[in-house]
Amino acid sequence: MSGIHTSLVAKVKSVAPLVQWTHCSIHREALAVRGLDECLKNSLDDTVKIVNFIKARPKNSRLFGVLCHEMVSERKQLLLHCEVRWLSRGKVLSRLFELRDELMVSFRRESLMGKTCKLLLRQCDQ
Repeated sequence: MSGIHTSLVAKVKSVAPLVQWTHCSIHREALAVRGLDECLKNSLDDTVKIVNFIKARPKNSRLFGVLCHEMVSERKQLLLHCEVRWLSRGKVLSRLFELRDELMVSFRRESLMGKTCKLLLRQCDQ
């Protein structure tokens, strides 16, 4: 899309050399992620795994919603992460943090804890 010789940008600049060009917001977000700290990237990846564990199975999602209702949470559902939008990662991470107590209860109640969920429980217990 923004290649130096054959893209739309190159063709427009050949006609109007003084034109300014910027990446769209999605591409700017993708460029920002490239320089992301490894620790933060791993945390975000673990967050996506936890959310996918709950959201991938309708039963888990329903049980988690009921648990949030029983615990009188302000939030009732986790947000589903969208790979295209980098900003959605921050929203998913903050929602996961808001629901951390409910997640701990849910994972302790279930015998289906994945490796990532067990790691999260160990880190939060310390």
